[in-house]
Amino acid sequence: MTQAFNLSQLANNVNSSGLLNAAAGLYNQTPVANGGTGVATLAANSVIIGNGTSAVTTVAASTLGNVLTSNGTTWVSQSASGAVPVYNVFTTPGTWTKPATIKGIMVTVVGGGGTGGTGTAGPLAPITSPAPRNAAGSGGGGGGTSIRVYPAASLPGPQPYTVGAAASSSSFGVAPATVITATGGTNGNSITVTTGGSGPLALGVAGGSGSGGNLNITGSSSTPSNASTLIIGGSGGSSFVGGVALGGAVPSGPGSGTSTGSAGNAYGGGGGGGAAYIASAPLSNVGPGGTGAAGVIIIEEFY
Repeated sequence: MTQAFNLSQLANNVNSSGLLNAAAGLYNQTPVANGGTGVATLAANSVIIGNGTSAVTTVAASTLGNVLTSNGTTWVSQSASGAVPVYNVFTTPGTWTKPATIKGIMVTVVGGGGTGGTGTAGPLAPITSPAPRNAAGSGGGGGGTSIRVYPAASLPGPQPYTVGAAASSSSFGVAPATVITATGGTNGNSITVTTGGSGPLALGVAGGSGSGGNLNITGSSSTPSNASTLIIGGSGGSSFVGGVALGGAVPSGPGSGTSTGSAGNAYGGGGGGGAAYIASAPLSNVGPGGTGAAGVIIIEEFY
């Protein structure tokens, strides 16, 4: 009777096509020979490894930065090795600790980009001529860059690093290891025009490179083709990792206006200069410069 009862219950899990619902009609683990795993549970985030006719095994993710590699017999989770580096990008201050198996590192230090200069048209002196007032600030310089390769033996312990904000230096290392520093880009010059006769146009100066790094990249500028009708702030300088921020641009004409320079982009890029224009009336217009981008610490680990 027991057997008949169990078969009756099993039939409740068979559909109209004669297929058994495995989720409700099976008991215990399905063996490997029948297409199963041979185990009741699988550890979260682990990799499944075949094990012949026996139950499968798994490999846990283990330590941060580990990769799955072959030891010639099976797969294991271990620190990266060979020509593939571990690439770390740090945007806030901290401390880098040397892993036990590391062979060396390459460190790239980028200082913060300078902030673009402000363009201020005014405050106006008494109007004595119909000439407009306009001003364009220059772009901020790109942050400097230092690059150094450290053999593991030259790094005795944890190494602190700083990440410069706009126009501030970044650094890596502490004695007796060699300390490398990249200075921040110079802030752009601010221009204020308060008297008549400044003419209908103004162009800011492009931001230059940051100073004090082992490797510096000169900033570049971009002048629109219709510059004859615009007051244009200078472009921010690029850092080693790129980025050119355009200056603000405001059209000259019968009215007045301001334009804020673009903020520095990429790590360590300088901000664009601001621009302002006044055609008449006792006003004061201010075009702020864009803020320089913060620097960065990049550490490539080789095992």
